[in-house]
Amino acid sequence: MLTHKTKVDGQDVEIHVVQTEDDLDMFSEFIASNIGQLSVDSETTGLDIYSSRFKIRLVQFGHATEAWVVPVELGGAFEDIVIWALLTVKKLILQNAAYDLQVFDQTLGVKQEELWPKVTDTKILAHLIDPRPLRDGGVGHSLVDLTRFHIDAEIADNVKGLMKKLAHDEGSTVANIWKKVALDNEDYTLYAGMDVILTSRLLRKLKPLVPADSKKLVRYEHEVAEVCSYMVRTGFLLDVPYSEQLSQDLKYEEQAAAKIAFDFGCESVNSPIEVHKVLDAYGVKVTAETPTGKPKIDDDLLRKLAAEGSEFAQAVVDAKKAGKWRKTWVDTFIKTADSERRCHASINPLAARTARMSITGIPAQTLPAGDSKIRKCFLAEPGHSIVSVDYQAQELRVLAHLSGDRNMIKAFADGEDLHLITARAAFGEHVQKGDKERDIGKVVNFARVYGGGAAVVAKQTGIDLVTAKKVVDGFDKAFPEVKVYSSELQKEGLRKGFITTPTGRRVPVDPAKSYAALNYIVQSTARDVTAAALLRLHEAKVTPFLRLPIHDEVLLSVPTERADAAAAKVAEIMTVKMGKVTLEAEGKVGGNSWGSLYEEEKE
Repeated sequence: MLTHKTKVDGQDVEIHVVQTEDDLDMFSEFIASNIGQLSVDSETTGLDIYSSRFKIRLVQFGHATEAWVVPVELGGAFEDIVIWALLTVKKLILQNAAYDLQVFDQTLGVKQEELWPKVTDTKILAHLIDPRPLRDGGVGHSLVDLTRFHIDAEIADNVKGLMKKLAHDEGSTVANIWKKVALDNEDYTLYAGMDVILTSRLLRKLKPLVPADSKKLVRYEHEVAEVCSYMVRTGFLLDVPYSEQLSQDLKYEEQAAAKIAFDFGCESVNSPIEVHKVLDAYGVKVTAETPTGKPKIDDDLLRKLAAEGSEFAQAVVDAKKAGKWRKTWVDTFIKTADSERRCHASINPLAARTARMSITGIPAQTLPAGDSKIRKCFLAEPGHSIVSVDYQAQELRVLAHLSGDRNMIKAFADGEDLHLITARAAFGEHVQKGDKERDIGKVVNFARVYGGGAAVVAKQTGIDLVTAKKVVDGFDKAFPEVKVYSSELQKEGLRKGFITTPTGRRVPVDPAKSYAALNYIVQSTARDVTAAALLRLHEAKVTPFLRLPIHDEVLLSVPTERADAAAAKVAEIMTVKMGKVTLEAEGKVGGNSWGSLYEEEKE
């Protein structure tokens, strides 16, 4: 047995590395002596948990001064004792629990359902204390960042940097070193064992720092993370033949558009220098600049030129779009699908400072609105139909509740059109539902939720600034209590440095962006409406049918013969009353592909 002796924050710690089966008796004694609570972590070959090439290599257990590292990759008794330990320890502490619990589920057969009820995730606690990422002035939420701030900066910089050192020494990359490093490498095992020691210490530091109002969110956020991890495990069935054909079609579209651009003299549509050279040659003067002083060639400019009839700009837009859709999305789906043709999205339930969720892998939140082409890559189960259930005007209804604006509350209660109300307040009572003014009113309503003023509205609608201000003033006239509420929130944010949502979540407010306070509280409250709905759906045993949560929407795969009833039932479970406002959910049944929902919309 190898033992590392070192110090953390001036205190002696020991990391024992199991090397032979004879060492397992002492590991077993350690577990038995600390059965009440231990930190646990794993080292694997990468992040692609559901790949056939993925392997678990080490599992570590520990507390503040002692850790044990077990080479579970060796299988047999090493694997058996780790399974026993996971099931035996009464409370488990993890940093980013969703990842490791899925690892244990996939590689060791220890189901997440058995572990989640006894888990405390330090990453969740850190987010409740300060949800800002490092780049926005927060402490950050990674173990390295949290260690640097709360425990020992030297350990964060040195020990946590061991894998970079190993990659350099081995002539490898950080991404690949996890597969290649020897199980008994001393730097590797020191790094691994230190993780659980630091996580244990982190729990001690973080627990007292969770704001009193936020303590009720601790268990709630663990339950939300649990439901999301089950959705990740289930995955989304990929239509491989369709996806492969789509990849080929997009490649052809990209090449054809690039050929048109080449004929204009552009060798690469992805080179701003090349694109600018052609634009300049045709007399298009680009006045905007990048931070480095170069001409700014962005998508907004290219789309504007294309709309004005520029064949070259249209070719660049088309080529870049087809290339992005193919490389970033479709080819990635094909590459990452597991042996059962399922793609497993990565769902982060606590992504933004407002706690709004994010999804990568299957970028459901950023796919082109209303477009079926990419979404058709994903299928319901055989004999199933895709069902979408979403909240109707979720954020505006949340705004009505939070602000207490009587006009807005009445409009929702009476089933009136809020976008029409705003438009008529600005342009007059003659405005009808299909008029352009109503569309402008819609933009203004959502812009106000996001803290945007006349400049934002003008940019999004193409109207002049004077008209945009007129419509924004129309909103303030139609719903005067929203403006008052926004002003109060800004004052609170400036006074305290944060605002507190109805659920007790603290959301930091930057002094230079106090206008964003309204958006923060609406977005965060809306997120919690959806998150709470996921918990009710889980309680109702709907989770096996869930595929993705997409802001105000959930996507399901349900048996076709029960699809209509299921859509209605899920909508009923999700619908909730907030004060005088009802947040209504509505279900829609599609065909066998996710894209079918959008094809019907076009018809």
